[in-house]
Amino acid sequence: MDIELLKTFLEVNKTRHFARAAGNLYLTSAAVSARVKQLESHLGVQLFIRYRGNIQLTAEGERLVPHAETMLHAWARTVQEVQLQPELDLRMHIGATSGLWLLAMEEKLLEVINAFPLLAVQAEGHSSEDLVRRVLDRSLDFVLLYEPPTTTELKSEKVGLLKLSMASTVPEIDVATALKGDYVYVDWGTEFSMFHAKKFGDRIYARIWVNLTRIALNLLESKGGSAYLAESTIQHERWLHAVKGAPTFTRPVYVSYRPSNENIVQLREVVNLLKGLQI
Repeated sequence: MDIELLKTFLEVNKTRHFARAAGNLYLTSAAVSARVKQLESHLGVQLFIRYRGNIQLTAEGERLVPHAETMLHAWARTVQEVQLQPELDLRMHIGATSGLWLLAMEEKLLEVINAFPLLAVQAEGHSSEDLVRRVLDRSLDFVLLYEPPTTTELKSEKVGLLKLSMASTVPEIDVATALKGDYVYVDWGTEFSMFHAKKFGDRIYARIWVNLTRIALNLLESKGGSAYLAESTIQHERWLHAVKGAPTFTRPVYVSYRPSNENIVQLREVVNLLKGLQI
């Protein structure tokens, strides 16, 4: 099957508009429509419902989306492997959440590159759900997660620890004061939410809720306040101060991969370098 047909299908699904999809793909609307019809003809199903200018996926189209994405990822990886520079041994595809890249993996990536000079590295950031799916469909070699997947197809190992502490832009502030006013609630996942509720109950009202550390840092630096942040972040930013007496929260960091990976020996070497992460 022509890979361009799948690209066109996914672009129409993303934009839900033939003209916008055509513009993004540098095609005419007629060409986009023709490609979709050709793909529908190949599969023998209708992929989109066109109703009064509103484009929606059919049930068959919904089922095709993850398969089309997997095929495109596999094709992109195939092209990269074929075009690998002759002086390099292989390419390793590494995935992590945006939070983990920001907190620890950016520096670790440099260590990997320096430790393995013949290794080509592709680093990607995705949601936890997408990371699991991509390592299962072989788009990624291994991924870093806060919670290991339950599937038996993947092996997970603990490689580090995330420690969260309450920090404030005001030095020598007590816990009760830090939780008032400009307290920023950072969403660190379900386990942290349970910890936060257990320690502080329902009496805490955070006017600002974020799920990215970078946003929390920008807010704190601009207007002041308090938030739960990674210990490494608090130590790095000199304008932040640990709130004395505030309870800390820790959670492990895991790496997950397919034991049947064709480059398992090299993968294990890279994973061993990542062990001991302290965030």
